[in-house]
Amino acid sequence: MTETAVALMHLAHQLHRNLDRRLQADFSHPRPPEAQIVALWHVRERPGITVRELADELQLKANNASALVTAMVNGGLLRREPDQRDRRVVRLHHTEESLRRIDEVQGNFSGYLDAALASLEPGQRAAVEAALPALALIAQHVRDGGR
Repeated sequence: MTETAVALMHLAHQLHRNLDRRLQADFSHPRPPEAQIVALWHVRERPGITVRELADELQLKANNASALVTAMVNGGLLRREPDQRDRRVVRLHHTEESLRRIDEVQGNFSGYLDAALASLEPGQRAAVEAALPALALIAQHVRDGGR
């Protein structure tokens, strides 16, 4: 298993780095930091997420998540709105600008990966598709510390 674990670790790192480098070259705006990209994906998936929930998702300390959110609000990428039932709670929502940027990032990433997948033989593509649920479980297991 150790050889497989090491190969998977190296492959995940290489894929991440290659995607990041391509995005740096192709993104038409100043490239947002990775933490902002991931935060925007979470806010788009869960409009109204709280800063605390976002911190949990990003595995950040609350004060670091708060600083990230503040920078994104100041940059016009997020809006803070008070919760309708509890005014002490703030809900996060995307802005039109953040949607444009995250759609561009996702479009670039999807394009890179679609082209790579298209270069594979049909059986190889099927193997990648079949492996996705298991890879998602591995990612969740690592994130949760084996729980």
